[in-house]
Amino acid sequence: MPPASNSSEEWFGERERVGLEQRIQVRGVLYEGRSDYQTIRVLDTVPFGRALILDTALQTTETDEFIYHEMMVHPALISLAQPERVLIVGGGDGGCLRRALQHPLLEAVHVELDRAVVETCRRYLPQVSGGAFDDPRVRLLFADGYEFVEKAQEPFDAIIVDLTDPLPSSPSLRLFTAEFYQAVRRILKKEGLMVTQSSSPLLLTHDLLMIYANLKAVFPLVRVCLAPVPSYPGVLWSFTLASVGNDPLALDEATVRQRLEARGISPRYYSPQMHLASFALPPFLAGLLAEPEHFQDLKATHPVAQ
Repeated sequence: MPPASNSSEEWFGERERVGLEQRIQVRGVLYEGRSDYQTIRVLDTVPFGRALILDTALQTTETDEFIYHEMMVHPALISLAQPERVLIVGGGDGGCLRRALQHPLLEAVHVELDRAVVETCRRYLPQVSGGAFDDPRVRLLFADGYEFVEKAQEPFDAIIVDLTDPLPSSPSLRLFTAEFYQAVRRILKKEGLMVTQSSSPLLLTHDLLMIYANLKAVFPLVRVCLAPVPSYPGVLWSFTLASVGNDPLALDEATVRQRLEARGISPRYYSPQMHLASFALPPFLAGLLAEPEHFQDLKATHPVAQ
């Protein structure tokens, strides 16, 4: 799949499922190709630098990827006193892998369905992974994440699920189900945590509620945290963590600071203050998550909730 060049494209428009199209000015197309699973593009954008597009959805950009990836990884791994083994499902750009390796891991198993995504990002967005794929602690597998988790036997301290949105046509759809989360729980250590991206709480609230409900059906403790990701629809984005008892909110600022310093991690967005603040939910969202009837309504409208 050769790189594209001399594109006349000036704007990239991402049309959401709620009557909204977000448009980003584009300088040119650096790459365009088709894998066995999806269309892959890398655009050079005016506000965000290089951006990865899968099918019609923006996945990550040079400018704000650090916010998304730090929040996908650090709240969970900082909540573990001694994380040793981490599983990453999806996240072919390598941003989550890069942040996970900042912690004192012995092994990071990275399972990505689409080899072409990893190859494209390593060539056109190398700063996102920062060389993480070459770390000797990494075991990179190109496989179906659902099947890997179903068959896995060795336990993990943390499982990071970095997927495309749960659209009916998406190969990641079944990785948002309660059945998948049950398989995740089976290979999660007693004190372990899992985390998944859970969409926009403002524009795609039903996705977040569905993910939360499916996790609550499996895990006794589920927490939602928020962060701004400017290139994403609605800007405000959610991340949902789950465990059998390890509560990220049980940490105080001093403990978070001590662990960051001991591990030599200096994030650009995540911090001891942000760790606690990100879990403080606005009343509208806290109210939705507290009302079980909202989850019942989802079964008639969303395939993953059925």
